[in-house]
Amino acid sequence: MSIEKEDLYRLVDRLAEQDKKSAYDFLRYLIDRHKNPYYHIDQLEPDDVPFNQEEQEQFDSEDEKTVSLEDLKRELKL
Repeated sequence: MSIEKEDLYRLVDRLAEQDKKSAYDFLRYLIDRHKNPYYHIDQLEPDDVPFNQEEQEQFDSEDEKTVSLEDLKRELKL
């Protein structure tokens, strides 16, 4: 489906003032998500393969070398 830029411009012009920030944020998201080389990973369904012994030990470890997923995402700016 091909959308003309002018049609997008007309839609933006019709937005209520309080909705323009949301529209901007969403368009920015659509543009930026493809710049993230790991975007597709977030779209995958979780697998149901159990950890092997080494992975389980790493997961259970209190070792400072481990990083939470949230910290990793923050560090990688994802």
